[in-house]
Amino acid sequence: MRGNGRLDLYVGTVACAGVIALLAGSRALEPAKVDPLMLAVLVVLAVVAQRVPVFLFRSSAISVSVAAVIAAYVLYGTGAAVWVSLAQAVVNSVTPRRKPFRKIAFNFGSFAVSAFVAGELYRLTGGMTPPTAIAPTLIAVGLSAAAYFLVNTSLTALAIGMSEAQSVLSVWRTNYSWMPINFGATAVQGAALALAYQALGMFGVFVFTVPLCVAWFSFRLYMAKSTEVRQRNEELSTVNELLRQTNDRLEESHISVIGALIGALEAKEAHLSGHAATTMHYSVEVGRKLGLGNDEIAAIKLGALFHDVGKIGVPEQLLSKPAELTEAEWVEMRAHPTIGASLLGNVPMLDRIRPVVLAHHENFDGTGYPHGLKGSEIPLAAQIISVADAYDAMTSERPYRVALRSKPALRELRANAGTQFNPVVVEAFIQVVIEERRSAARGKVTVNPHEHRHVYQQALEAVKVAS
Repeated sequence: MRGNGRLDLYVGTVACAGVIALLAGSRALEPAKVDPLMLAVLVVLAVVAQRVPVFLFRSSAISVSVAAVIAAYVLYGTGAAVWVSLAQAVVNSVTPRRKPFRKIAFNFGSFAVSAFVAGELYRLTGGMTPPTAIAPTLIAVGLSAAAYFLVNTSLTALAIGMSEAQSVLSVWRTNYSWMPINFGATAVQGAALALAYQALGMFGVFVFTVPLCVAWFSFRLYMAKSTEVRQRNEELSTVNELLRQTNDRLEESHISVIGALIGALEAKEAHLSGHAATTMHYSVEVGRKLGLGNDEIAAIKLGALFHDVGKIGVPEQLLSKPAELTEAEWVEMRAHPTIGASLLGNVPMLDRIRPVVLAHHENFDGTGYPHGLKGSEIPLAAQIISVADAYDAMTSERPYRVALRSKPALRELRANAGTQFNPVVVEAFIQVVIEERRSAARGKVTVNPHEHRHVYQQALEAVKVAS
């Protein structure tokens, strides 16, 4: 037990209570009615049983020596039981090794108080010393043994809880909640030992010592099995922790791949810095306007961030060409959705957005590429990203044309609704843009899509939400 003032006070209180119990029990003891040989036998039984206790999950142990204590108060009263418990405490002080003084004092007090309470309750519930009838004796023993168990385990659980800063109830449940049945069986053995001595003398003691050995063995067997189960559970916990660490490392490697992909794209399209973040911003807002759920929003965010990642497979001179592309060059450019989807196939965490990246240039009327999908065949996330992508492309400078202002770009979107774009998505997009402009006009703080953090950081957050 770790040292602290409250614990020292508690231990001192329990030890003092033990001294009082020993004195009170000794005053009630009638030496003339005690068989010294039988008392010596009970002390020896208590000593031997206490010397080979069953150790529990924490700083506590249980032994069948309580049977000797019960037999003592059944035969000779509370005083004899307290003295037998004193023998328990002496042996416990060096079992399995010598204990510090504080533990010795506490164990003495808890043993003596438990024996005193049990002995007195036995007397008050009609138990006779020595016993004269089996049924009343067993009833009184059952009640008094329950009191012994509750007092002893509660005192110990409180000490452990204070020492280790744990819940007393949790400590009690862990260490003792399984014990009442086994403890009750041991108590019955104690009563039977007393009755056998009454009827058969020392031969009866011998006969009923064997069941005590069986009870001790059952304690040991139970704890051995429990220890084995706990060890297996600990091994499983270790394996689970290793798996968790492995998954974390895999996630880190996947994120590294993400960083490499986006970094390569930004390096090739420096003139389009912020395009993915802006597309993501508008796509997410449209998704929310349409009432999509968190998982769908996460997919939209990832799809928007990675929609053009396939362009790292397109020759750089095409990406920066200051004039319209030729038909042959358009064939190469139109391959970027397929390239992007293939790249994402190598990153398990992004596999779910491959269809979105592959379809973000499909048209609502089926005239898009690469597969000519139409209407509901196109993932909704891809339809949303298509509108946001087109708007940002129209309102951004290109090597071969100047940027459009917002109103003409919105008119262009509406003009192509039903052919290139989903009309519902276009109207939701227009509402988002108009609401942002109105908020800006009223002086409210709004998110500027061109002032997003680095796209890589956006990707990391989106992956964590979607995974």
